Amino acid sequence: MLQDFLPKGIMDAVYKLPLNNLNEIRLRVGAKILVYVAGKYYYLSSSGLSSDEGQALKCDKILLDEIISRATEHSLYAVNYQLKQGFLTLNDGIRIGLSGEIVQENGRVKTIKNISSINIRVPHQIRNCSLDAFKYIVNDKFNNTLIISPPGCGKTTMIRDIIYQLYKHRYCYNVLICDERYELCGMSNGQPTMNLGEYYDVISGGNKLYTFENGVRSMRPDIIVTDEIANLEDIEALEYLSACGVGIIASAHSENIETLKQKPHFARLIEKKVFSRYIVLDNSKGPGTYKGIYDENLSFIYY
Repeated sequence: MLQDFLPKGIMDAVYKLPLNNLNEIRLRVGAKILVYVAGKYYYLSSSGLSSDEGQALKCDKILLDEIISRATEHSLYAVNYQLKQGFLTLNDGIRIGLSGEIVQENGRVKTIKNISSINIRVPHQIRNCSLDAFKYIVNDKFNNTLIISPPGCGKTTMIRDIIYQLYKHRYCYNVLICDERYELCGMSNGQPTMNLGEYYDVISGGNKLYTFENGVRSMRPDIIVTDEIANLEDIEALEYLSACGVGIIASAHSENIETLKQKPHFARLIEKKVFSRYIVLDNSKGPGTYKGIYDENLSFIYY
């Protein structure tokens, strides 16, 4: 929870925000604190949201260091595996993105030090946000689905609700969640902090290829869910999964179908028709706005 690591002065201001619509808190050393609420940025003031720069609370190095220390329970070493990847994931799926000085050793990232800015991403469950898409994902069969949007437009929230709708509509698929960054389920000490139903298993912290290969053998999933497909290794992992006959729900950063086709290696997935549904989101009317649903031939089926 935010109150576990935000100092009282900041938390008192955050309590005055519309928390159900709070997506991000951005703190940069020497800069005013920004909050991202319902698709728009505002200053954080002692009275809550503000458009007045003069009322904004400001972040300094002491404040930032205190937040990081509390978020890591005063032990950066204990969470260095996450630090090296540029984030921390806390209870309830809260994720803190980090910017600072990269320390390398023999060409490999050893840690991040002198952290200068953080982005606190606050997860949400929005019930039924996937319903318009759900009828196209599961009809007479399950359709492999890729959700695409720019960052911060609701991909992960959409995935959570799809998992919940499978449970709610009594599709008894065995769902295996590859929660590489501890974000989809908010697992804490073996317990999920998000209510996604009952018919799912979770492997947290492993890369996609490891989770897919071992998960298929050990858990016999009907569907594997993963977030943020980004590089060639992820693409090859999806191709492996598709060849195993396991259903897929995944997401990727892209503005639209045309830009997706231009991303390195994604043309392979399109040509092989690994996905038969593409859901495109943006935040034109707030995060999670539908821009279109496409079939395996990239033809519109819903707009």
